[in-house]
Amino acid sequence: MICIPIVGPSMSKAQEQIESALVIADILELRLDLIVSPDLSALLASSTLPVIVTNRSKHDGGQYKGLDEDRLQSLRDALKAGADYVDIEVSTPREYLQPFLEESEPAKIILSYHDFSHTPEDLNPVYETMCEMPGEIVKIVTYARDLSDNLKMFELLKRAKSEKQKLIGLCMGDLGETSRILSPLFGGYLTFGSLETGQESAPGQIPAKILKDIYRINAERSDFKIYGVIGNPVSKSLGYLVHNRAFQEKGSPDIYVSFLVDNVEKFFNSFKDFFSGLSVTMPAKEKIMPLLDRIDETAQKIGAVNTVVKEGSAWVGYNTDCSGAISALEACTSLQGKNVLILGSGGTAKAIGYGVKEKGGKLTVTYNKNKERGESLSKELDCELAHARDAGMRAIDVLINCSPVGMSPNITESPFLARDFKEGMVVFDSVYNPLETRLLREAKSAGCKVIPGYELFINQAARQFELWTGQSAPINTLREVLLRKLATGGG
Repeated sequence: MICIPIVGPSMSKAQEQIESALVIADILELRLDLIVSPDLSALLASSTLPVIVTNRSKHDGGQYKGLDEDRLQSLRDALKAGADYVDIEVSTPREYLQPFLEESEPAKIILSYHDFSHTPEDLNPVYETMCEMPGEIVKIVTYARDLSDNLKMFELLKRAKSEKQKLIGLCMGDLGETSRILSPLFGGYLTFGSLETGQESAPGQIPAKILKDIYRINAERSDFKIYGVIGNPVSKSLGYLVHNRAFQEKGSPDIYVSFLVDNVEKFFNSFKDFFSGLSVTMPAKEKIMPLLDRIDETAQKIGAVNTVVKEGSAWVGYNTDCSGAISALEACTSLQGKNVLILGSGGTAKAIGYGVKEKGGKLTVTYNKNKERGESLSKELDCELAHARDAGMRAIDVLINCSPVGMSPNITESPFLARDFKEGMVVFDSVYNPLETRLLREAKSAGCKVIPGYELFINQAARQFELWTGQSAPINTLREVLLRKLATGGG
């Protein structure tokens, strides 16, 4: 179930939020401590969904500043007014908590524990203590200081499921987002999703619409595999959109999530029994390689892995950036014997440059500030090297931008002078946000054939999907999803 918190701050705003939430949520939480002068009866009357009433003290991350006695009275009033559940913190002073629990119907009590500083090494003692107290639903919410804290929560959820104990188990913070997506899949009673970005009631909450429509957390799953992207940052990655849509299109129960990873080795060793495949973004493309059992020949030559696949008991690394770019280029032109100039000398340039050489292109790579890196790449690819400022002076059949120049928010920039475009050139920009970069716009005006960066993204993602599942990717659907997101300012 998805629970949307109603956070006010005024009665009118709270009622507006309830109306909007009814079409997304399965259950609502009225956060009385966040609503100024709440009219409980009116709020309950506004909802056609089950309602949890919460009045959280500052000690437990809320805004209620009054006496505990008065706070608990508001929960008693909520039960009398017809609330389906009330949430009461286990940290409530015993002289107030014990009488409240003894006089209330256990089925309507959510007994909650919050730790805003960290996730304890062992959650079982907290869980066991709470299970002995009156209250049908136990809620344990901690702050994730490490990605592995999510694994602790998942193990607790599995235990509760086996014991038929209703448990809400979540981790807060950026590193806890995975738990908010996956906890219902591991037996969690519900997860919390915000009505909109900016209306979170706790750190790390994800918009409920994304939980419902993209991650499909309410879908029935008897079994499922977990895939994801690793790197830092990953917040701008759009892999979760295209891969989850691909799984949905194929009728698959599998799911794709994002992992914010700094220490690749620690993550891989902790999570390798948890996931079935990975997308790998910077700076992890090289760091992941020594941890794998085998590296595909192309990825080995490129020196970077962007896809990890479980093949039997072995972990295998691939590079789909190369094949994704070459597929996009060859849909427009043959590369054999063509003069191909790549702007940039980083990892993307290396992957695409390798593919160009494999197809018989006459390759030149460029550098801007880092001549040493440019020289290293040209030596590795056995190709010519030029300074970026001199790029337009060369004979060019195919121009490929592998630099970040022109990427949002710097959309007025271009890595190539407009005067140097020649009619008939093929211009490919690996940047896909914005949809049409200044480079592509000026190239099109000069009579060039242009290839937008989203074609690389879609092609490499489609190849990842095929490597993971053994099925063909619904590439037209993926393109449609990505374009819709980019057109509305995503990415």
